[in-house]
Amino acid sequence: MPNKNTKSQKQVSKSSARKKPAAKPVNKGASKSVVKSSTKSGVKPRPGSATKGSAASSAASNVSSSVGSTAAVKPAMPEKSKKLPNFLGLPENFSSPENSKVMVIPVPYEATTSYGQGTSRGPAAILEASQQVELFDDELWEEPFKIGIHTTAAIEMKTVDRYVAKPFEELYDTVKQLVAINKFPLILGGEHSLTVGAVKACAEQYKDLSILQIDAHCDLRPEYEGNPYSHASVSYQLYHLLPKPLITQVGIRNVSAEEVKWLETEYPNVNIYWARQQERWNFQEIINTLSDNVYLTIDVDGLDPSIMPATGTPEPGGINWYQLMELVKLVCVKRNVVGADIVELSPIPGFHAPDFLVAKLAYKLIGYRFALDLGVTKRYV
Repeated sequence: MPNKNTKSQKQVSKSSARKKPAAKPVNKGASKSVVKSSTKSGVKPRPGSATKGSAASSAASNVSSSVGSTAAVKPAMPEKSKKLPNFLGLPENFSSPENSKVMVIPVPYEATTSYGQGTSRGPAAILEASQQVELFDDELWEEPFKIGIHTTAAIEMKTVDRYVAKPFEELYDTVKQLVAINKFPLILGGEHSLTVGAVKACAEQYKDLSILQIDAHCDLRPEYEGNPYSHASVSYQLYHLLPKPLITQVGIRNVSAEEVKWLETEYPNVNIYWARQQERWNFQEIINTLSDNVYLTIDVDGLDPSIMPATGTPEPGGINWYQLMELVKLVCVKRNVVGADIVELSPIPGFHAPDFLVAKLAYKLIGYRFALDLGVTKRYV
């Protein structure tokens, strides 16, 4: 049975594309861990949001209208003429660039997948599934969409290989503009290699940037199948573009002899938390390895295939949903997460559960990241 979003007429305008029966009122006595700081029934853009005519509003609008307009389209990608739904199906007053703190960026890039294919269909599947995500968060006891979530046009990137002078330039340019005006970029992939473009932009803004990587694979090969920008080499590339290299990887259960040799020879600043030891993980210890400013990259194959079968390179023994929630929550509370991506979803036709999982993951991430902005005043960790 599909989930239904709880929306009062005062909270969401009637222009919303989704028209669903009103849900029964929630019982506020059911949760004591988190309370709202306000009981206002009306919802307005939060004070401090960029206003029309401001430099931030203009830049965000320009990014939204220009994304995806310059690059060649890969045959496997969704047709450029097909308009993707906006994340959660939010109405204009909660999804316009000027009123939004979060910019959801679909990137249907697929060029180096090495086993199962289909990551180019990931962003569309996530956005479609997001239409069924409940807007009220029972943990935060709030509706995170209130901070504003804008969905840009899809970025259609040229294929990147060793001969490309400026790899992932289209995504880099977009993220660079957004972080400069204090917008939060949330990229929906697409294959993992695209993270290079987003991290490069964030690293220029935040010189101490570190990376929290949730993944089944180390991705530390200098190149794979002749391409240094393969999805199997993304972490190696990220490490070398950071001003102060620091990567913490969680959920790893696949590493090659080549990667082990590099790790044991170079002693890079890479912290690996192996999936086989997950019962002994200390999440606070994991967060303590990171710098103040963090980029979060989530490869969905970090999750166990029992809940995430829709990925090209599945590995048994992965992370479960509530472990992932605890880790994402803690990094958002303890560090300044400046950007994030969720990658490597390869949708299975007719099987919506994995698509919905990623859509809800994206919404939970937004809620954790902007809990203080939402007025969540009690500790929820």
